[in-house]
Amino acid sequence: MSQSCAVLQCERKFRALCDCCKQNLCLQHLTEHNIILVSQLNPLTNEIKALGERLESLKLHDIVRNGHQKLKQWQKDCHEKIDHLFEKKYQELDRLVTEKLDQQRENIRRLHSKLSKLVHEQEATRNDIDMLSTAIRQIEIDLK
Repeated sequence: MSQSCAVLQCERKFRALCDCCKQNLCLQHLTEHNIILVSQLNPLTNEIKALGERLESLKLHDIVRNGHQKLKQWQKDCHEKIDHLFEKKYQELDRLVTEKLDQQRENIRRLHSKLSKLVHEQEATRNDIDMLSTAIRQIEIDLK
């Protein structure tokens, strides 16, 4: 026995399964469903048209220029940060080298004082000479 249309109070035989509602419908009700679906296309067409007009009205030149300005500002900020860090490290290097040189000068001064004392007193031991020689070699290595 044939099935009837799924719409209440419709006694026609179903002709097809409607894709959107998954019901068995007669030709008339299937056509009505189709008309409803097609009528929903018109507002979508209008929305797409409005979006296209909106896209065309955008001032792309202004958007790109604004993007370029932001990029240039970012570049400038990055360069300033790099320059600041460079200056800081530059000064730090100067300070470290100066400290190291001052330390070496002090080591040389102490060695010279020790050597002068030993020469003046004429009291040098093998241990004194070895210690002075080792200290001199170490300073030579440090200065390379």
